[in-house]
Amino acid sequence: MRRIIFDVPKWSLYMHRAARGLHRAEEGDAPPLQMSDELFERLFAGEAEALSDHGRDRVFGDWAQRIHDTVTQLPAFERLAAECRGRADESAMAVEALIDELRPDGKDDELRRSARTACGKASHAVEQLRDAMDGLEHVSFDVPGTGVGTGTTGQPNGNVRSLAARLRDDPRLRKIANLAGRFKRIAGAKRRSRVRHGADEIVDVEQGADLGRLLPLELAQLVHPRTRLLALRNFVERQCMQYRLEGAEPLGRGPLVLCVDKSGSMEGERDVWATSVALALLSVAQAEKRAFALLGFDAAVRHESIVLPGESLPEAGLFIPCDGGTNIDAVLRRGLDVIHQHHGSLRKADIVLITDGGSNADNAQELRDRAAKLGVTILGVAIDVEPDRLMPWCEQVVAANDMSRLDDRAAEVLFAGQ
Repeated sequence: MRRIIFDVPKWSLYMHRAARGLHRAEEGDAPPLQMSDELFERLFAGEAEALSDHGRDRVFGDWAQRIHDTVTQLPAFERLAAECRGRADESAMAVEALIDELRPDGKDDELRRSARTACGKASHAVEQLRDAMDGLEHVSFDVPGTGVGTGTTGQPNGNVRSLAARLRDDPRLRKIANLAGRFKRIAGAKRRSRVRHGADEIVDVEQGADLGRLLPLELAQLVHPRTRLLALRNFVERQCMQYRLEGAEPLGRGPLVLCVDKSGSMEGERDVWATSVALALLSVAQAEKRAFALLGFDAAVRHESIVLPGESLPEAGLFIPCDGGTNIDAVLRRGLDVIHQHHGSLRKADIVLITDGGSNADNAQELRDRAAKLGVTILGVAIDVEPDRLMPWCEQVVAANDMSRLDDRAAEVLFAGQ
Protein backbone atom coordinates (compact mmCIF):
# COMPACT_ATOMS: atom_id res chain seq x y z
CA MET A 1 0.00 0.00 0.00
CA ARG A 2 1.31 3.45 -0.90
CA ARG A 3 2.38 5.49 2.08
CA ILE A 4 4.41 8.73 1.76
CA ILE A 5 7.64 7.73 0.01
CA PHE A 6 7.54 3.93 0.44
CA ASP A 7 5.23 1.14 -0.64
CA VAL A 8 4.54 -0.96 2.46
CA PRO A 9 3.09 -4.50 2.17
CA LYS A 10 -0.41 -4.88 3.61
CA TRP A 11 0.73 -7.71 5.86
CA SER A 12 3.33 -5.41 7.46
CA LEU A 13 0.66 -2.75 7.91
CA TYR A 14 -1.62 -5.26 9.57
CA MET A 15 1.09 -6.46 11.98
CA HIS A 16 2.09 -2.90 12.86
CA ARG A 17 -1.44 -1.68 13.51
CA ALA A 18 -2.45 -4.85 15.39
CA ALA A 19 0.62 -4.71 17.64
CA ARG A 20 -0.18 -1.11 18.64
CA GLY A 21 -3.95 -1.53 18.81
CA LEU A 22 -4.56 0.93 15.97
CA HIS A 23 -7.22 0.90 13.26
CA ARG A 24 -6.36 -0.77 9.97
CA ALA A 25 -4.38 1.20 7.40
CA GLU A 26 -6.30 3.35 4.95
CA GLU A 27 -5.35 5.64 2.08
CA GLY A 28 -6.35 8.76 4.00
CA ASP A 29 -4.28 8.10 7.13
CA ALA A 30 -2.61 11.11 8.71
CA PRO A 31 1.02 11.68 7.66
CA PRO A 32 2.52 10.86 11.10
CA LEU A 33 0.70 7.51 11.04
CA GLN A 34 1.89 6.79 7.50
CA MET A 35 5.41 7.70 8.60
CA SER A 36 5.18 5.23 11.47
CA ASP A 37 4.12 2.53 8.95
CA GLU A 38 7.26 3.24 6.92
CA LEU A 39 9.53 3.18 9.96
CA PHE A 40 7.96 -0.11 11.04
CA GLU A 41 8.72 -1.66 7.65
CA ARG A 42 12.33 -0.51 7.81
CA LEU A 43 12.79 -1.97 11.28
CA PHE A 44 10.82 -5.16 10.68
CA ALA A 45 11.94 -6.02 7.13
CA GLY A 46 15.26 -4.20 7.10
CA GLU A 47 14.35 -2.15 4.05
CA ALA A 48 11.34 -0.71 2.27
CA GLU A 49 10.41 -0.39 -1.39
CA ALA A 50 10.67 3.24 -2.49
CA LEU A 51 7.87 4.73 -4.56
CA SER A 52 8.60 6.32 -7.91
CA ASP A 53 8.88 10.09 -8.10
CA HIS A 54 5.41 10.12 -9.60
CA GLY A 55 3.97 7.97 -6.80
CA ARG A 56 5.42 9.93 -3.88
CA ASP A 57 3.23 12.20 -1.82
CA ARG A 58 3.68 15.65 -3.30
CA VAL A 59 2.89 17.51 -0.10
CA PHE A 60 4.71 15.46 2.56
CA GLY A 61 7.31 13.65 0.42
CA ASP A 62 10.19 16.00 1.25
CA TRP A 63 9.18 16.03 4.93
CA ALA A 64 9.27 12.21 5.10
CA GLN A 65 12.50 11.97 3.08
CA ARG A 66 14.23 14.31 5.52
CA ILE A 67 13.25 12.12 8.45
CA HIS A 68 14.35 8.90 6.76
CA ASP A 69 17.66 10.42 5.66
CA THR A 70 18.34 11.61 9.20
CA VAL A 71 17.74 8.23 10.90
CA THR A 72 19.65 6.40 8.16
CA GLN A 73 22.78 8.34 9.07
CA LEU A 74 22.60 7.17 12.70
CA PRO A 75 24.44 3.96 13.71
CA ALA A 76 21.95 3.73 16.59
CA PHE A 77 19.11 3.27 14.10
CA GLU A 78 20.98 0.49 12.31
CA ARG A 79 21.54 -1.28 15.63
CA LEU A 80 17.87 -0.83 16.49
CA ALA A 81 16.85 -2.32 13.13
CA ALA A 82 19.11 -5.32 13.76
CA GLU A 83 17.45 -5.85 17.16
CA CYS A 84 13.94 -5.70 15.68
CA ARG A 85 14.43 -7.55 12.39
CA GLY A 86 11.62 -10.05 11.84
CA ARG A 87 9.99 -9.27 15.22
CA ALA A 88 6.69 -7.46 14.80
CA ASP A 89 6.05 -6.63 18.45
CA GLU A 90 9.55 -5.29 19.06
CA SER A 91 9.37 -3.26 15.84
CA ALA A 92 6.00 -1.76 16.81
CA MET A 93 7.25 -0.93 20.30
CA ALA A 94 10.33 0.74 18.80
CA VAL A 95 8.24 2.76 16.33
CA GLU A 96 6.02 4.03 19.12
CA ALA A 97 9.08 5.22 21.05
CA LEU A 98 10.57 6.81 17.93
CA ILE A 99 7.42 8.73 17.02
CA ASP A 100 7.00 10.00 20.59
CA GLU A 101 10.51 11.46 20.64
CA LEU A 102 11.17 12.66 17.07
CA ARG A 103 10.96 16.39 16.34
CA PRO A 104 10.46 16.33 12.56
CA ASP A 105 9.52 20.00 12.21
CA GLY A 106 12.65 21.37 13.89
CA LYS A 107 15.96 22.37 12.38
CA ASP A 108 18.38 19.72 11.12
CA ASP A 109 20.44 19.69 14.33
CA GLU A 110 17.32 19.43 16.46
CA LEU A 111 15.93 16.61 14.33
CA ARG A 112 19.25 14.73 14.51
CA ARG A 113 19.45 15.08 18.28
CA SER A 114 15.85 14.00 18.76
CA ALA A 115 16.40 11.04 16.42
CA ARG A 116 19.46 9.93 18.37
CA THR A 117 17.57 10.19 21.66
CA ALA A 118 14.57 8.41 20.12
CA CYS A 119 16.72 5.47 18.99
CA GLY A 120 18.12 5.09 22.50
CA LYS A 121 14.66 5.13 24.08
CA ALA A 122 13.33 2.74 21.44
CA SER A 123 16.16 0.29 22.10
CA HIS A 124 15.44 0.47 25.83
CA ALA A 125 11.72 -0.12 25.20
CA VAL A 126 12.53 -3.19 23.08
CA GLU A 127 14.78 -4.54 25.82
CA GLN A 128 12.07 -4.03 28.42
CA LEU A 129 9.51 -5.79 26.22
CA ARG A 130 11.80 -8.79 25.83
CA ASP A 131 12.45 -8.90 29.57
CA ALA A 132 8.70 -8.76 30.18
CA MET A 133 7.97 -11.54 27.72
CA ASP A 134 10.74 -13.61 29.27
CA GLY A 135 9.34 -13.05 32.75
CA LEU A 136 5.84 -14.09 31.63
CA GLU A 137 7.04 -17.04 29.56
CA HIS A 138 5.15 -19.66 31.54
CA VAL A 139 1.89 -17.75 32.04
CA SER A 140 -1.24 -18.48 30.00
CA PHE A 141 -3.16 -15.33 29.05
CA ASP A 142 -6.74 -15.32 27.78
CA VAL A 143 -7.17 -14.25 24.18
CA PRO A 144 -9.84 -11.51 24.18
CA GLY A 145 -13.19 -12.64 22.83
CA THR A 146 -12.29 -16.34 22.71
CA GLY A 147 -11.96 -17.54 26.28
CA VAL A 148 -8.89 -19.47 25.11
CA GLY A 149 -5.64 -19.16 27.00
CA THR A 150 -2.25 -18.90 25.34
CA GLY A 151 1.22 -18.48 26.72
CA THR A 152 3.77 -15.94 25.57
CA THR A 153 5.98 -18.35 23.62
CA GLY A 154 5.55 -21.28 21.28
CA GLN A 155 2.83 -21.93 18.68
CA PRO A 156 0.31 -20.44 18.52
CA ASN A 157 1.54 -18.72 21.64
CA GLY A 158 4.12 -16.64 19.77
CA ASN A 159 1.38 -14.11 18.99
CA VAL A 160 1.87 -11.73 21.89
CA ARG A 161 0.29 -8.60 20.44
CA SER A 162 -2.58 -8.43 22.92
CA LEU A 163 -0.16 -9.05 25.77
CA ALA A 164 2.12 -6.27 24.56
CA ALA A 165 -0.88 -3.93 24.65
CA ARG A 166 -1.74 -5.09 28.17
CA LEU A 167 1.82 -4.46 29.30
CA ARG A 168 1.56 -0.95 27.92
CA ASP A 169 -1.76 -0.26 29.68
CA ASP A 170 -1.25 -2.13 32.97
CA PRO A 171 1.61 -0.69 35.10
CA ARG A 172 1.35 -3.47 37.70
CA LEU A 173 1.64 -6.24 35.12
CA ARG A 174 4.54 -4.43 33.48
CA LYS A 175 6.38 -4.18 36.82
CA ILE A 176 5.77 -7.85 37.56
CA ALA A 177 6.99 -8.90 34.11
CA ASN A 178 10.15 -6.80 34.22
CA LEU A 179 11.02 -7.82 37.78
CA ALA A 180 10.27 -11.48 37.05
CA GLY A 181 12.54 -11.37 33.99
CA ARG A 182 15.35 -9.99 36.18
CA PHE A 183 14.76 -12.60 38.90
CA LYS A 184 14.64 -15.32 36.26
CA ARG A 185 18.15 -14.39 35.09
CA ILE A 186 19.34 -14.49 38.71
CA ALA A 187 17.74 -17.90 39.12
CA GLY A 188 19.48 -19.16 35.99
CA ALA A 189 22.85 -17.95 37.27
CA LYS A 190 22.29 -19.60 40.65
CA ARG A 191 21.28 -22.87 38.98
CA ARG A 192 24.42 -22.88 36.83
CA SER A 193 26.54 -22.14 39.88
CA ARG A 194 24.83 -24.96 41.76
CA VAL A 195 25.52 -27.46 38.99
CA ARG A 196 29.19 -26.57 38.75
CA HIS A 197 29.62 -26.88 42.47
CA GLY A 198 27.82 -30.22 42.57
CA ALA A 199 30.32 -32.12 40.35
CA ASP A 200 33.02 -32.63 42.99
CA GLU A 201 33.15 -36.39 43.71
CA ILE A 202 35.08 -38.96 41.60
CA VAL A 203 32.78 -41.88 40.84
CA ASP A 204 34.26 -43.54 37.75
CA VAL A 205 36.55 -43.25 34.72
CA GLU A 206 35.25 -42.27 31.28
CA GLN A 207 36.47 -41.09 27.88
CA GLY A 208 36.50 -37.39 27.06
CA ALA A 209 38.63 -34.28 26.56
CA ASP A 210 38.37 -32.30 29.80
CA LEU A 211 41.97 -31.28 30.51
CA GLY A 212 41.28 -30.69 34.18
CA ARG A 213 40.02 -34.28 34.67
CA LEU A 214 42.57 -36.29 32.65
CA LEU A 215 44.20 -39.26 34.36
CA PRO A 216 47.92 -38.86 35.22
CA LEU A 217 48.74 -41.49 32.59
CA GLU A 218 47.21 -39.33 29.85
CA LEU A 219 49.12 -36.26 31.03
CA ALA A 220 52.38 -38.24 31.10
CA GLN A 221 51.91 -39.16 27.43
CA LEU A 222 51.94 -35.47 26.56
CA VAL A 223 55.47 -35.18 27.98
CA HIS A 224 57.15 -38.06 26.13
CA PRO A 225 58.07 -37.28 22.47
CA ARG A 226 57.04 -40.75 21.25
CA THR A 227 53.55 -40.63 22.71
CA ARG A 228 52.76 -36.91 22.40
CA LEU A 229 51.09 -37.14 18.96
CA LEU A 230 49.02 -40.14 20.08
CA ALA A 231 47.90 -38.23 23.18
CA LEU A 232 46.97 -35.18 21.12
CA ARG A 233 44.99 -37.31 18.67
CA ASN A 234 43.06 -38.91 21.53
CA PHE A 235 42.40 -35.46 22.97
CA VAL A 236 41.03 -34.12 19.68
CA GLU A 237 38.86 -37.23 19.22
CA ARG A 238 37.71 -37.03 22.87
CA GLN A 239 39.08 -40.49 23.64
CA CYS A 240 41.31 -39.61 26.60
CA MET A 241 40.73 -41.40 29.88
CA GLN A 242 39.41 -38.98 32.48
CA TYR A 243 37.70 -38.98 35.86
CA ARG A 244 33.91 -38.83 35.92
CA LEU A 245 32.70 -36.44 38.60
CA GLU A 246 29.31 -36.25 40.23
CA GLY A 247 27.88 -34.40 43.20
CA ALA A 248 25.50 -35.56 45.87
CA GLU A 249 21.91 -34.61 45.01
CA PRO A 250 21.16 -31.46 47.04
CA LEU A 251 18.09 -31.06 49.15
CA GLY A 252 15.20 -29.11 47.75
CA ARG A 253 15.10 -30.52 44.20
CA GLY A 254 11.52 -31.76 44.26
CA PRO A 255 8.26 -30.09 43.20
CA LEU A 256 7.43 -26.62 44.51
CA VAL A 257 4.33 -25.48 46.39
CA LEU A 258 4.40 -21.70 46.70
CA CYS A 259 2.17 -19.99 49.27
CA VAL A 260 1.91 -16.24 48.58
CA ASP A 261 0.34 -13.90 51.12
CA LYS A 262 -2.50 -11.82 49.61
CA SER A 263 -3.57 -10.00 52.76
CA GLY A 264 -4.32 -6.29 52.66
CA SER A 265 -0.86 -5.31 53.91
CA MET A 266 0.75 -6.92 50.82
CA GLU A 267 -0.95 -4.48 48.44
CA GLY A 268 1.49 -2.64 46.17
CA GLU A 269 5.23 -3.23 45.90
CA ARG A 270 5.26 -6.24 48.23
CA ASP A 271 2.69 -8.04 46.11
CA VAL A 272 4.57 -7.19 42.90
CA TRP A 273 7.80 -8.53 44.39
CA ALA A 274 6.22 -11.74 45.69
CA THR A 275 4.47 -12.40 42.36
CA SER A 276 7.75 -11.85 40.49
CA VAL A 277 9.51 -14.34 42.75
CA ALA A 278 6.69 -16.80 42.08
CA LEU A 279 7.23 -16.50 38.31
CA ALA A 280 10.99 -16.95 38.70
CA LEU A 281 10.43 -20.11 40.78
CA LEU A 282 7.93 -21.32 38.18
CA SER A 283 10.61 -20.93 35.50
CA VAL A 284 13.02 -23.01 37.61
CA ALA A 285 10.39 -25.72 38.02
CA GLN A 286 9.63 -25.78 34.29
CA ALA A 287 13.32 -25.88 33.35
CA GLU A 288 13.86 -28.89 35.60
CA LYS A 289 10.54 -30.56 34.72
CA ARG A 290 9.18 -30.29 38.24
CA ALA A 291 5.56 -29.77 39.22
CA PHE A 292 4.59 -26.37 40.65
CA ALA A 293 1.61 -25.28 42.73
CA LEU A 294 0.58 -21.72 43.62
CA LEU A 295 -1.65 -20.97 46.61
CA GLY A 296 -2.76 -17.37 47.18
CA PHE A 297 -4.08 -16.78 50.68
CA ASP A 298 -5.21 -14.24 53.22
CA ALA A 299 -7.45 -15.47 56.06
CA ALA A 300 -8.19 -18.47 53.79
CA VAL A 301 -6.87 -19.87 50.52
CA ARG A 302 -8.24 -17.65 47.72
CA HIS A 303 -6.53 -19.15 44.68
CA GLU A 304 -5.07 -22.52 43.79
CA SER A 305 -3.23 -23.56 40.62
CA ILE A 306 -1.22 -26.68 39.87
CA VAL A 307 1.18 -26.43 36.93
CA LEU A 308 2.71 -29.67 35.65
CA PRO A 309 5.86 -29.69 33.46
CA GLY A 310 5.07 -28.23 30.03
CA GLU A 311 1.92 -26.44 31.24
CA SER A 312 1.33 -22.75 31.95
CA LEU A 313 0.09 -20.83 34.96
CA PRO A 314 -3.35 -19.29 34.35
CA GLU A 315 -3.24 -15.50 34.32
CA ALA A 316 -5.63 -15.43 37.29
CA GLY A 317 -2.63 -16.39 39.41
CA LEU A 318 -1.16 -12.94 38.76
CA PHE A 319 -4.30 -11.00 39.64
CA ILE A 320 -5.34 -12.31 43.05
CA PRO A 321 -6.61 -9.25 44.98
CA CYS A 322 -4.93 -8.34 48.26
CA ASP A 323 -7.44 -8.10 51.08
CA GLY A 324 -8.18 -9.43 54.55
CA GLY A 325 -5.92 -10.88 57.24
CA THR A 326 -3.27 -13.62 57.35
CA ASN A 327 -3.74 -17.26 58.33
CA ILE A 328 -0.52 -19.23 57.84
CA ASP A 329 -1.96 -22.42 59.36
CA ALA A 330 -4.75 -22.51 56.78
CA VAL A 331 -2.50 -22.20 53.73
CA LEU A 332 0.13 -24.66 54.98
CA ARG A 333 -2.57 -27.17 55.86
CA ARG A 334 -4.01 -26.80 52.35
CA GLY A 335 -0.55 -27.05 50.84
CA LEU A 336 0.07 -30.34 52.63
CA ASP A 337 -3.37 -31.56 51.53
CA VAL A 338 -2.50 -30.76 47.91
CA ILE A 339 0.79 -32.66 48.21
CA HIS A 340 -0.98 -35.64 49.76
CA GLN A 341 -3.73 -35.64 47.11
CA HIS A 342 -1.22 -35.40 44.24
CA HIS A 343 1.30 -37.75 45.77
CA GLY A 344 2.66 -38.81 42.39
CA SER A 345 3.44 -35.43 40.86
CA LEU A 346 4.07 -33.57 44.13
CA ARG A 347 5.90 -36.24 46.13
CA LYS A 348 8.55 -34.80 48.47
CA ALA A 349 7.67 -31.25 47.47
CA ASP A 350 9.10 -28.11 49.02
CA ILE A 351 6.74 -25.48 50.39
CA VAL A 352 7.85 -21.84 50.08
CA LEU A 353 5.88 -19.40 52.24
CA ILE A 354 6.07 -15.70 51.30
CA THR A 355 4.39 -13.36 53.77
CA ASP A 356 4.72 -10.01 55.51
CA GLY A 357 2.91 -11.09 58.67
CA GLY A 358 2.31 -13.83 61.16
CA SER A 359 -0.58 -15.64 62.77
CA ASN A 360 -1.42 -17.91 65.69
CA ALA A 361 1.26 -20.60 65.91
CA ASP A 362 -0.48 -23.05 68.26
CA ASN A 363 -0.76 -25.68 65.53
CA ALA A 364 2.61 -25.01 63.92
CA GLN A 365 4.37 -28.06 65.37
CA GLU A 366 1.55 -30.33 64.23
CA LEU A 367 1.97 -29.03 60.67
CA ARG A 368 5.75 -29.47 60.80
CA ASP A 369 5.34 -33.06 61.97
CA ARG A 370 2.92 -33.76 59.16
CA ALA A 371 5.31 -32.18 56.66
CA ALA A 372 8.15 -34.36 57.93
CA LYS A 373 6.06 -37.51 57.41
CA LEU A 374 5.41 -36.45 53.81
CA GLY A 375 9.09 -35.63 53.23
CA VAL A 376 8.24 -31.95 52.80
CA THR A 377 10.49 -29.04 53.75
CA ILE A 378 9.06 -25.59 54.49
CA LEU A 379 11.01 -22.44 53.64
CA GLY A 380 9.85 -19.00 54.73
CA VAL A 381 10.43 -15.61 53.12
CA ALA A 382 9.72 -12.79 55.61
CA ILE A 383 8.88 -9.47 53.92
CA ASP A 384 9.60 -6.52 56.23
CA VAL A 385 8.96 -8.66 59.29
CA GLU A 386 11.27 -10.40 61.75
CA PRO A 387 12.16 -13.89 60.45
CA ASP A 388 11.54 -15.32 63.93
CA ARG A 389 7.80 -14.86 63.38
CA LEU A 390 7.86 -17.59 60.73
CA MET A 391 10.22 -20.00 62.48
CA PRO A 392 7.42 -21.99 64.21
CA TRP A 393 6.37 -23.32 60.79
CA CYS A 394 9.60 -23.17 58.77
CA GLU A 395 12.90 -25.01 58.77
CA GLN A 396 14.63 -21.94 57.35
CA VAL A 397 13.60 -18.30 56.94
CA VAL A 398 15.19 -15.55 54.86
CA ALA A 399 14.43 -11.85 55.14
CA ALA A 400 13.37 -9.62 52.25
CA ASN A 401 13.33 -5.89 52.90
CA ASP A 402 14.04 -4.28 49.52
CA MET A 403 11.18 -4.73 47.09
CA SER A 404 13.19 -3.44 44.10
CA ARG A 405 15.69 -6.28 44.09
CA LEU A 406 16.52 -9.78 45.27
CA ASP A 407 19.48 -9.81 47.64
CA ASP A 408 22.11 -12.50 47.26
CA ARG A 409 21.18 -14.37 50.44
CA ALA A 410 17.53 -14.77 49.42
CA ALA A 411 18.52 -15.69 45.85
CA GLU A 412 20.95 -18.34 47.12
CA VAL A 413 18.30 -19.97 49.31
CA LEU A 414 15.43 -19.68 46.82
CA PHE A 415 17.23 -20.71 43.65
CA ALA A 416 20.54 -22.42 44.41
CA GLY A 417 18.82 -24.73 46.87
CA GLN A 418 15.78 -25.31 44.66
